[in-house]
Amino acid sequence: MPDNSFKDNEPINTLLLLPVKAFDALVTYPVRLSIVNALINGPLTVTDVSSRLRLAKGIVHRHLKVLEKLGWVTVVSDEVLRILNLPKEANRVYYMLSSLIYFGYSIVVNGCEVQLKIDGKYAAFIDSRKGVLIVKTPTATYGCVKSCGNSSECFNWALRVSRKFKVQIEAPSSSVDDALVQLFHGILIKGFTSPKAKLPLIKIIDLKIDNMYRQWLGNPIKVNSINHRNGGQ
Repeated sequence: MPDNSFKDNEPINTLLLLPVKAFDALVTYPVRLSIVNALINGPLTVTDVSSRLRLAKGIVHRHLKVLEKLGWVTVVSDEVLRILNLPKEANRVYYMLSSLIYFGYSIVVNGCEVQLKIDGKYAAFIDSRKGVLIVKTPTATYGCVKSCGNSSECFNWALRVSRKFKVQIEAPSSSVDDALVQLFHGILIKGFTSPKAKLPLIKIIDLKIDNMYRQWLGNPIKVNSINHRNGGQ
């Protein structure tokens, strides 16, 4: 499995796992789908998105902040701005999609056992050719242009890649977007279950837990001692 750890100089992740509620929070607001589609082919500012969608800046900004919190988009770092040769100006913030592929996950608790379940029914991936984020949930598919004329080409590509990675996908009777999701899901699962898998590090930052911990058990990092060792820098 490839190393999916995100570095500042990598413009975009390959794959992200988001809670299934993030998918529901995206598809229930058409304006949010419009905003993520506006970001398909590169970073934009709130003003850029507002102009393209003909929406008030306040509305765009509010939904962008929600999409950022959900994990769909991210603020472009200074390093990525440099890589993409975008101008860095005061108070000018660029947003971009966080990943090429997304899958939904849920947490299953069974006594003392906690399982992270990757749900292939919740998936999304970028199609830059059509300028859309194709999103699949158990109830509907969003963004897939079924009459685009490339269905056989896309399906044949999925079949070729599935053979290369030894991933099973359904017969050609299924839709192209289903086949692509099955392909990505199969490669992901093989990566996690491979004996040589380099599993991603999952980090959790929760300020409420952090504050409670420090109030009760103390601060494990003594700021004063660090400043002293570093010469007060």
